[in-house]
Amino acid sequence: MDNTTDRVITIHPNSKRHTHTFIWLGCIALFIFWLISLFLWQTFKIQLIFLISATLVVILIGILKCLEPGTSFFITPKMIIYCHRNGQWTLPWQDIIRFGELKAYVQGEHIQLPYVGIKLNNLEHIASNISPRLANKLIHEQQELLILAIANKEVDFDGDHSVINFEPYTLNDIIYKGPIAAWLHRSEQLAKAYGYHLYLPESSLDRNLNHFLTLLKKCHQYTIVNGPY
Repeated sequence: MDNTTDRVITIHPNSKRHTHTFIWLGCIALFIFWLISLFLWQTFKIQLIFLISATLVVILIGILKCLEPGTSFFITPKMIIYCHRNGQWTLPWQDIIRFGELKAYVQGEHIQLPYVGIKLNNLEHIASNISPRLANKLIHEQQELLILAIANKEVDFDGDHSVINFEPYTLNDIIYKGPIAAWLHRSEQLAKAYGYHLYLPESSLDRNLNHFLTLLKKCHQYTIVNGPY
């Protein structure tokens, strides 16, 4: 990184790729199947219903892709900003201890999981700026990580609370409730299993997972040496 303090690195999600292709292909296919149905509906009624339904699904996928933010991360000398369809969070560099890849034991071997992990020295800042809607969404998106940790006996399974714990969470004398409290409990569970509090999915990146990890480490080192401002 250079010494320009207003430099911003933007990361665009892979999930936005081929958005218009999905919509156009779906619309063209739907038009074709509609024309065919005008002449052959009685003969191929079941097949046409299936094909039309499939094209509607393709169009819906394209529309959902359009709703995703065009930029998933803004990386600045001050902080990281994560943008999601359900909200965003900001994280100052000084709250970060380290970044790392996630590995887990799956079917007899250790494999790299499609996430970049972030270990924090405290959860205070992110707990105060994450929206309940995004916190709730992250709980469900990271469910597979918890299930894998339970399967590997890295998290104790004690009933429903191992899935989603909505008990209030106290952090520096501030009591969090609802989805944010549940997300904080989940972050604590995953930290015990994998050693990280935040998990950045590969689908939110526009580059190789390891390349992104290297970028974050370089940016973090830059702020350690030069300061966040």
